[in-house]
Amino acid sequence: MRRIATLGVAVGVMLVAALPAAGAVEEVEGPVWASGVPGLAWFEGRQIDLREGWGAATACMVWRERGVVECFRSAAALALREAELSAGGTATGGSDSVSTASYSCSSPLRLYEHGNYGGRQLSFWDRGFWQNLGDWGFNDQLSSFKIGSCYAYLAEHAWGGGEWYPGDTSPWVWSPTMWSGWNDRVSSIYNA
Repeated sequence: MRRIATLGVAVGVMLVAALPAAGAVEEVEGPVWASGVPGLAWFEGRQIDLREGWGAATACMVWRERGVVECFRSAAALALREAELSAGGTATGGSDSVSTASYSCSSPLRLYEHGNYGGRQLSFWDRGFWQNLGDWGFNDQLSSFKIGSCYAYLAEHAWGGGEWYPGDTSPWVWSPTMWSGWNDRVSSIYNA
């Protein structure tokens, strides 16, 4: 029993040691996907931790199926990158022969910090699992949204917990404001 407990402690220490420090910024070259750690994104050639703040970034996309978590100074720059990736580019700029239809929506769920699609913008392309907004520095900050090609669900708490947003979240619905009592209340999203 003592060996099992010792092994468990050793494995736990190794896992914690492998995680980057909160707020750490790495200036490394590599794939656009920021090592699979929620919150890490590429911004102007370096990794930033969105949980610690967005800095000069105003628009970010999370598209794990494509291996991409990137941020930009403007929504226009984000739109250009999304168009490049939608046309078949990959995180490394090559061609991707794998269909994204089963893992991604053909257009993203766009979340906005302020009403009328203002403030910071966070786009999600992947579907089929809950994504916590706290992982991306956006917990309880949603004030308007644009649904893409997939049905979406907006939940009050992490992992789809609590109440779900009662408004229409079917494909192609845009909402410049949240229903009464829902402004700055959403903590997780799901593209179906």
